Amino acid sequence: MRIPEVLVIAVAFVVGYWLVSVLLPLLRGRGQASAPAPDMAAPAPAGATPPPRWFEVLEVDEQAGREEIVAAYKRRISQYHPDKVQHLGPELIALAEQRAREINTAYDTALQLRGAR
Repeated sequence: MRIPEVLVIAVAFVVGYWLVSVLLPLLRGRGQASAPAPDMAAPAPAGATPPPRWFEVLEVDEQAGREEIVAAYKRRISQYHPDKVQHLGPELIALAEQRAREINTAYDTALQLRGAR
């Protein structure tokens, strides 16, 4: 490829990126008045699957020690930290908050079962 071809590709990439960054927020703004997603709008029905157990949420063995539980908690909760998801859409922020609550509940349960905090 020659220099003019590379320049044309680079300019097209920059213009395309700019268009997407301008148009995407405008399109997202139209959908904000819609109803929330069905999985977040109401609690699960009585016949739904039970919530995952603490060791499944933290992704550790059921017999894991305190150190392993703490390390798994830190690893999992860092994925859903508010600073890491603040730039995402409102639906994903709500999902991250829900997952963070699940992780915190699993962590509290695990430490209570281990008898130490």
